[in-house]
Amino acid sequence: MKSRAPLVHANVVQLSIAYQHLSARLNQDLRPLGLNMTQLSILTRFSRIDGLRETVSSLAAAMQMNQPAVTKAVQSLAAHGWLSRKADETDARITHITLTPEGLRQLGAAHQACAPTIDAAYQNHSTEELETFLTLQTKLADSVT
Repeated sequence: MKSRAPLVHANVVQLSIAYQHLSARLNQDLRPLGLNMTQLSILTRFSRIDGLRETVSSLAAAMQMNQPAVTKAVQSLAAHGWLSRKADETDARITHITLTPEGLRQLGAAHQACAPTIDAAYQNHSTEELETFLTLQTKLADSVT
């Protein structure tokens, strides 16, 4: 029986390599739309929770990203009209961020732009393998959050 530690290490290495390659390709797909993977992740978060209002701090914490990176991404998304920023009614120091209808449309365009790359990445996987992979990824995500 194989030792667990080398298998865990090999899995982490392969996951890192796959992420790096896929991320680079998806960033290329997104570039013509004026987006990058960080911005796509932010739009996706807002789209998954209807009516979500976040501050930069709460968004950075929820996404486990540093605040300057979130601030930069939010500024760009807001400049394009894909997110809106509104000062809090009781505390002007707080700004609430929400997804705009244009942002939701841009997210749809991003999914279309990335579809060929994603389809190609998974073309050699059966439905059963995809189901197993999703189960394992979910289990991993649940254990690190």
